[in-house]
Parts: sequence; C-alpha cells; structure tokens
Amino acid sequence: MGLEEARRLTTAFLTGPMAEVLRSVDYPQPDWRRPGEPLGERLEQVAKAEVTLRHVPGASDALYRVKALGEVLSMKVQLNVWRFVIVYTIPASELVDATAMAPRFERWQTGAAHAGWTIGWRDAADPWDHDRRQVEVYCYAMLPRDFLMDPLAQLYWRTDIVQMTRGFLLEARRLGVLLSAAG
Repeated sequence: MGLEEARRLTTAFLTGPMAEVLRSVDYPQPDWRRPGEPLGERLEQVAKAEVTLRHVPGASDALYRVKALGEVLSMKVQLNVWRFVIVYTIPASELVDATAMAPRFERWQTGAAHAGWTIGWRDAADPWDHDRRQVEVYCYAMLPRDFLMDPLAQLYWRTDIVQMTRGFLLEARRLGVLLSAAG
C-alpha cells in the first residue's frame, strides 16, 4: 500500500465507520424476549448518541463530540496506520486535574488495560483557548500492520473504542464528573 492509499483509507475510516459506530455509545435496551422470538430493531436503528466531527482529509486524526448518556464528551481519535491514540478531554477546575482524576477512574482504566490499551493522564490547556484548562486522558493501542485493509480488525477496534467510550461516560456519571464545560 502506498502513502496516498493509506491516507485515503485513514480518512475513510475516521469519517465513515468510526464516526457512525460512536452513535452506538448510547442505545436503549430492548424488552426481555424468549429464545426464538423476533429480536427487534438492529443497533444501527436504535443508536441514539449524537456524533459530530472535525477532520481534514489526509490528516491522521479526527475530533469528535459525542452527546450521549446525558453528557457531551470531546474525544480525538488518531489512527497512525498501526497505532490508535484516543484522547478524552475533561474540563479542569480547582478540584479537577489529572492527579485528582486518575485514581477515580482506576476501575475504568483497569478494564481498558485488559483490552490492550495503555492509559495516561495529563493536565493541558485547550489548544484554541489557552485560558481554558483541561484534563486529557490518553489511550494508546498498537494495531496489526494490515489494519487499514482488514475489516475484522477494524470491527474489533471500533467495537472496543465504543465499549471503552461508553465505560468512560458511565464511570464519569457514577463519579459525578462533568465532561462538558456547559455540563
């Protein structure tokens, strides 16, 4: 695969399947059914998270806003051919910084680590508004070398990112952590 093809596939992944699957971070659970009864609507039909994105074609990353489970989460997904970097952003305050947040999310971090993610926390400034402080949660994972051409590997990692993001949103709710400045 050449460089231009890799860039095209990266843009296609970030703006297509990745953006669409993030909608399934939030969906209603169906009624209980007996085995053999019709299952009802598919996930694509009931997914209710609102997802918006920013992406420059050819860039290796996209910025997403995921409105789900009563919150708005800003997250960046970087697909660097053989590695994912996910960055969740939390508005900082006097009581919320990386040192305070990391231990509170330990349960979520342990689950993400079991799936192959390495997690890091840091205090940062909003790159577009240097007066706004934020906490960034970095999630790193290595991908197979043929990731951009392997639909099953893409399905695995998309699903894992959705589960990790859903878990992050639910853990924030459990802890009373507001994820959006408007919160």
